[in-house]
Amino acid sequence: MLVAACGPASEPTRTERRHASLEAFLTSADGGAAGRRLVVIGLDGASWDYLRPRFREGELPNLARITREGVVGTLRSVECYFTPPAWTTLFTGVLPERHGVYTFGRWNAAEREFSESTSADVGAPTLWDLASRAERRVAAVGVPVTYPATPVEGVMVSGLMTPKRHGPPLAVKPMPDRPVPPDPTLETFSLPLSAAFEDPSNVFLARFVDTEDDGETRYDRVRLRVLKKGIGPPEKRVLGTYDFSVGGFSPWLRVRVAGPVARRDAWARIRFDRPSETGVDFRLSPTFERIRHPFTHPRELAAELQERFGYYLPHEFLSLDLLPEITADAAEHARFFLAREPWDVFLYVFGQSDNAHHVVGFAESVLPIYREIDDFLGELLDEADDDTVVVLASDHGFGAFDYAVDPNQLLARKGLLHWSAPGVIDHDRTLVFHNLWHFYFAPRLLSREELVSHGVPIEVTEDPRAALERYLTRIFRELRSDDGEPFPVDVVPLPPDAMGDAPDMAVRGSDRYWIEFWNVDRPSGAIVRPLVGDERWKHARDGILAFWSADVQSGRDLGVVDIQDVTPTLLDLLGLPVAEDLDGRVIPGVLSAEIDRGRVLHRIATYGPPTPVETLESDDPASFEEKLRALGYLRD
Repeated sequence: MLVAACGPASEPTRTERRHASLEAFLTSADGGAAGRRLVVIGLDGASWDYLRPRFREGELPNLARITREGVVGTLRSVECYFTPPAWTTLFTGVLPERHGVYTFGRWNAAEREFSESTSADVGAPTLWDLASRAERRVAAVGVPVTYPATPVEGVMVSGLMTPKRHGPPLAVKPMPDRPVPPDPTLETFSLPLSAAFEDPSNVFLARFVDTEDDGETRYDRVRLRVLKKGIGPPEKRVLGTYDFSVGGFSPWLRVRVAGPVARRDAWARIRFDRPSETGVDFRLSPTFERIRHPFTHPRELAAELQERFGYYLPHEFLSLDLLPEITADAAEHARFFLAREPWDVFLYVFGQSDNAHHVVGFAESVLPIYREIDDFLGELLDEADDDTVVVLASDHGFGAFDYAVDPNQLLARKGLLHWSAPGVIDHDRTLVFHNLWHFYFAPRLLSREELVSHGVPIEVTEDPRAALERYLTRIFRELRSDDGEPFPVDVVPLPPDAMGDAPDMAVRGSDRYWIEFWNVDRPSGAIVRPLVGDERWKHARDGILAFWSADVQSGRDLGVVDIQDVTPTLLDLLGLPVAEDLDGRVIPGVLSAEIDRGRVLHRIATYGPPTPVETLESDDPASFEEKLRALGYLRD
């Protein structure tokens, strides 16, 4: 277990009371005591390196208020700091080898393909599992790796890794613009202008109006009707009518897209620029089809979201100019669920901060995304009562890196990996390959004869797996660029009892350079290459953590806190016992000394297995690589 460097511990001496199980605790006198309410807001990819300079500029006043009035820390993520293993560790209190989520997917050696990580892969109880067992009311919305949604004492809406079908913008062809008679339901101070757009499945009828009585023609609003193509009267084919500002993105539009058998419902957003003599300029977002799986609990909640918001908000990689609109939608979702009832535990993860940093790093264009989140946090702080603890956390941070290391290029040069085509691994002849900071061995090639033929030294009595692990550890520690500069990489084997479909070895994170995936960015054949422009911005290990309430110490910096320490601390704040077999510990010094003194820290031996999850086959045709590309991790 890693130990968090939290600075000087000021935890008052507290009586520890042990219970045989969670059930025993809940039926004891202590089990009926009410703990604090928790509102946990996740900001995927947020970093103090980005936020603190914005605070000094007077931006993001509510985020700044939380750090000024509360307790803050630098959250040290898992060693392979990708979103799925990091959030899963944060909300289970155990490391990846204990919960079984290592990257975005699982490698199937027999099928030679990756499949997406799901909630069925999580081999440890989560915070919402444990709170539900204690009959606390829970809302968990947008948390990664929660699909399929699991039964909770409340509501759940799955987040990142929900199998959503998505595609490129619709191929829309504009038709001639023309003046049209006024519409009595639309006040206009100039002759309205109409434009039509169509593609094989949809017709878009736009009417532009001028709502400013200033003597000039300034088309500033648009009334848009979307019709599905087909026979029959137009009024029978209307998919939706929308009214929005020219120059801004529309709400989610219901459209039709071609499927493998029939045309299906999908959603997109459109933006019209002000009409001019040259016509109407427009742009469409990517399309997203209806989610056809149980991504909510209870299941009927999906229909309610559809009715209230349209298509459920995708946590996908989108263009930067659309992200502020998507973040505003996310904040509306958060408000909707937060107001639904007085939750004991409320969890909501904003993924748009990560999306934006992937596109442009810390550029000024990221600020509107954080402003939307900051506005939501301001409302939250104003409405929070004295028994509510607001918690901010990120799964990792972001930073600018100077170099990228491609482990597969070294493996190829050593004869351990072979390509069947550029960027395509020949698994028939490959002994080991790297993907997403992990190494995967070919089990059928793990023999003394194969290792010798691949140039791997092996002792007379040595186990082939141990020999390969020792060899990879050495060659990566000795890694150098083509000009001889050292770039040592720590490669370590996973424990033999690692949970789930575990990789064989893992790369430890580096603060100096980034470890590339395979078939990513610009495959140049170089083991080490310099990073330039926006591609320099990658995940950094250190994220953010903050606690804010009337009972929390004010202005204290906890220093560096390990990510697995978050859930034990949240359980303690809820008044629930902390299992002794967690990898994390309760963070000392969060509550004020006066409040903390004399409190009882309840412990039990273990929580047991997680809540069973229904396993489903995904009907999403997108490949694993296509999903990573949609999230911004792979580039064409």
